[in-house]
Amino acid sequence: MPKQIAALVVVFAALLIGTLILAPRVSADEPLFPGGSTGYDISFPQCGGPFPSLTYTFGIVGATGGKAFTHNSCLATQYQWATKSGRQPSLYVNLKSPIGTSANEALTGPAGNCTPQDMACQADNFGYKTALDAVAYARSQHATAASWWLDIETMSSWSPDTTMNARVIASAIRFLQTEGKPIGIYSSPLQWIEIAGSYQPGLPVWVAMAPSAAAAPGYCTREFAGGQVQLVQYIVGGFDVNYACRAVDRIPQPVGAPGSIATVMSEGDCLNLRATPGLKGAINACLATGTRVTLLADALVSADGFHWQRVTTGSTIGWVVSIYLQAGASTPPVQPTPTPTPIPTPSGTFAAPPRFGPSGQSLVVFIGGTVDQLEAATSAVGASGAWIQESSGAYHLLIPGGPAFLKAPIVVRFPSGFGSATAVMLTKQG
Repeated sequence: MPKQIAALVVVFAALLIGTLILAPRVSADEPLFPGGSTGYDISFPQCGGPFPSLTYTFGIVGATGGKAFTHNSCLATQYQWATKSGRQPSLYVNLKSPIGTSANEALTGPAGNCTPQDMACQADNFGYKTALDAVAYARSQHATAASWWLDIETMSSWSPDTTMNARVIASAIRFLQTEGKPIGIYSSPLQWIEIAGSYQPGLPVWVAMAPSAAAAPGYCTREFAGGQVQLVQYIVGGFDVNYACRAVDRIPQPVGAPGSIATVMSEGDCLNLRATPGLKGAINACLATGTRVTLLADALVSADGFHWQRVTTGSTIGWVVSIYLQAGASTPPVQPTPTPTPIPTPSGTFAAPPRFGPSGQSLVVFIGGTVDQLEAATSAVGASGAWIQESSGAYHLLIPGGPAFLKAPIVVRFPSGFGSATAVMLTKQG
């Protein structure tokens, strides 16, 4: 055999062996997210830093850099890390409305050439092209998704018109359907309603953000967007961990026996008490967090993607979304979870200096402290703002030196500050 041909054979064999080593070891018939298992999601904030080192069953990687039409510069490296789970990784793309520097992308596209006044046309173009751009970038990095997830968060820029936001999301879904891969929605019930209103694409959902591993299975009933909960996210050791729901986790259970007392634990300012189950029911009252109600002997009712419980305050009777009720004796089942990395004593500083990417964002860990200390730490590293995520998944923006009325709601939400390590997204202008 000529030396040149022999050399080519050796190279080809080496490439083939490398491909076999990197290929997922799991049968295509097995689920992407086996019930009861855990995995991680990582993206541009982890560029240049360590990846999760504990055992994981699946990996999810961000294709975008935190915003539409931006790219995760570490996608190729992170994708290879995710393949070590033995399963083909999934990818996600950040969505938003056609607002800001990328808004011109909405003027042309599959919906045609749009006039500045035709917001429906622009929404259709923008959502479609955002998804197309993310898929094209992923291919350029040799990252093939087992499934695609759409990241829908209030932290991104959205129109006050939920109908237009829904068109952006629907158009992104239309493009991803051409890829022939499963599609899901990452958000939380409150964020979804605020952004997309009553739109229900009926896709699997990935819930952000459970307060702990022990609480995660209980979040598997927090359906929204007309879809079944597939994954629940929480934080361990500064990394996003995701619990894959089992069928038994998705079965809604009564909060308690008829006549027992439950406590309102609302995501927002208060919990709507409606005359009939469903988002269109007339609002009889809005119950503040901490309000005690008595459970009535009515079966749970499923409507508009939520399970509804009939209760009475003593003076008013109505229906509330059951996931926002907590019984005093109820405790979520404990599930196996990776051992958390030891957390340093609260110091009012960041665990490591921020690394701002092209989009001007950096995910850091605040090592506990007061809101004032977080403001000072944010200012010290030259950041223009800090996004703080509470257990409901909703974000709050802290602007160093900003108006007092913007800071006041954050102090109300976190009156004792942050007693342990907390993930914070820093933003930097220019």
